Amino acid sequence: MNYSRIVIFSISNYLLLVVASTIATLIVGADNTTQSYSFIASLEGVGFLVSLILFFYLSYKQINQPYKHAFYVAILYWVISLSISLLMKISLSIPIAPLALLFQFVLYVIAVFLGTFGGIKLRQKLGSRIKAI
Repeated sequence: MNYSRIVIFSISNYLLLVVASTIATLIVGADNTTQSYSFIASLEGVGFLVSLILFFYLSYKQINQPYKHAFYVAILYWVISLSISLLMKISLSIPIAPLALLFQFVLYVIAVFLGTFGGIKLRQKLGSRIKAI
């Protein structure tokens, strides 16, 4: 197991999604973000694509046990995400929307499996044995 890779990819995924959310909020404006379903749907779509690409890259580089590594990255990402969400709820009184978390979770699971499968297939097709991050 490559634990440093798991930690790096989990934190990278969280930070990339925070950056994407921040940029989208700055473009649309903070007042319109909670009112617009198209904004929320497009933000979830961008999050899905970011996670898909991340898992695609992870499984392309990770030769040994790519599904196991992807699973651990996903678990650590959700621990980080839920911990920060809970901290924001406690300290800033920002509500947690369970239905939104469920939707994110379903998209994330799909991204894990599709990205990992795609990365493995690409690595097999190209026949590369790359071990660097």
